[in-house]
Amino acid sequence: MMKAKLTLVALAVLSANATAANFAVPQHIETDYACQRCAAPEHNNTAGVMTEQSTHLDSQYGANADIQNKHYSVDANNAGADNGHLKAAAYYGDFALELAYVDRWNLDDNDIGAERKQLSAAAKYQTQLVSAFVKASSEDKQGQRISSTMKAGGVKTTNYLEAIDHTTQVMNAGVQLHGDFWNLGVAAFNSDFTDNAGIDADNSAQQASVKGALNVGSTRLSLSAASGKMIQDDAIEQDNSLVPISNFDGEVETLDYNARISSRFVGIKLSGFYRYSDRDNVSGSYEFFDGNQPPVINTPIDTSKTQYGVDASYRLGSAKFSAGFEQNDRTRSDSDREETQESELFARVDYRLGALNSHVKLTNGARTGSDYRIGEDIFEKYYLADRDRLSTELGLGYSHNNYGANLKVILASDDYANSSALQESDEVLVNFDGFYRFSEQLVLSAYAGTQTIDSLELHNTSISDEFSYFGFGLEQYQINDDISVGSSYTFSFSGSDTSVDSTEMGDYYQYQHLAEVHMDYRINARFSTRLAYTYERHYDTNYANQPIESINSIADLNQNYTDHKIGVFFTIKL
Repeated sequence: MMKAKLTLVALAVLSANATAANFAVPQHIETDYACQRCAAPEHNNTAGVMTEQSTHLDSQYGANADIQNKHYSVDANNAGADNGHLKAAAYYGDFALELAYVDRWNLDDNDIGAERKQLSAAAKYQTQLVSAFVKASSEDKQGQRISSTMKAGGVKTTNYLEAIDHTTQVMNAGVQLHGDFWNLGVAAFNSDFTDNAGIDADNSAQQASVKGALNVGSTRLSLSAASGKMIQDDAIEQDNSLVPISNFDGEVETLDYNARISSRFVGIKLSGFYRYSDRDNVSGSYEFFDGNQPPVINTPIDTSKTQYGVDASYRLGSAKFSAGFEQNDRTRSDSDREETQESELFARVDYRLGALNSHVKLTNGARTGSDYRIGEDIFEKYYLADRDRLSTELGLGYSHNNYGANLKVILASDDYANSSALQESDEVLVNFDGFYRFSEQLVLSAYAGTQTIDSLELHNTSISDEFSYFGFGLEQYQINDDISVGSSYTFSFSGSDTSVDSTEMGDYYQYQHLAEVHMDYRINARFSTRLAYTYERHYDTNYANQPIESINSIADLNQNYTDHKIGVFFTIKL
């Protein structure tokens, strides 16, 4: 237990970007740095309020607004409610100032959740030659989550509710120069994550990046590079004297390169890309002692990833032919298998005839790598083992003014090396969706799908997983000059079933009924109101409800409920 806990301290630094930073280089620097202004010559400005009373959730009150002109804009969607936002912007020539408040409340499958409240401010400047921005945000996340601890002796695990109280502050800025055939920009990023409850480790992250693009004729080249670091230098919670340090000196240095080129030549579109990502963990390494056991050392883990590929496409009449190749190489230090190389070759044909469209895609992939660093009596992990993969994708669609349908079928087969516990796997996926418009006031939509995965493990153990889902919706409404009365209904179902050597292991399923009736009444040309009633029935099964002798469950881990909700909305056209 001690070994796992202390080793995860180093791993926690690797996950710092999940709570403090996203080290992906901006892929659309031109639009990221551009001022987003309202360009519509006409706009129906509106403002309104809503209130909802729900038997499953708390009462909700919010404001709605959609106001825009050339000097300012206001966008509110249920502002003040658990899930809503309020955004305002002002424009002064080439400058734009923006303020935003966003509230998000999410429940998990255990009816336990957290609320995020984010306040941000941004300033933007844009001309034909230069665009620049600076943005600051602060987000507070509060709520509860399920955690667990093992009592002395490691006999019984106890689940309990743990407080969530996080604050994340982010500051980023960038500037870009524009030319007729080129652009060049730089950006900087800083993030600080704080756990006010003192449970999770505080951390910070910084990054600097540069990106540019060049257009020459039909050829476009884009390049980017970024360098940063993630730091976790926080006190170690010591339950005993086994920890030899008071602070963990954790740091991960990051490096990213991206390049992409595309061009057209005699009707053929060619493109290629290259991506490199490196995470160098320079955190401290220490020896830990557990009684008479040999010392355990937390080993910092380094990772790197290189991806590159090319593809080409050619259109001939109603048909389009495309093919490509992609290589994905990964390196992981102190891992069961330090290097893996994955390659994929694909060919695809798209064909369109009037309202009918179809495609066929064939993919052939292979994975190899370095020697394993595990004993002969331990099986190789399937996601690291050598593997050959063949897949076929078929698509068929038809679209008309009053009806349409789409069908997609995927057949895939994986063959693993004999040293892997997983020997082979076959997958079949079928998905269908469609709609039919009976009239302007009545539309039927439906979807259905199924997925089966048959696997063969060592010693000829066969496993079959089945997953299916379907649903349909019916929406009807009628309108006269002042009154609109409408109704909608949706039903959805999904389920899965697992068997091992033809022995049923039980199934999981969930379904939902969702029905709404509403009435809109236009008081006059400027004022209107809506009254809505919503019924929702949700049910799911969950294996976690099954009693386990050594686990103290907090509560049923399902989310079964029946909800009745009444809402009142009032809108003013400004």
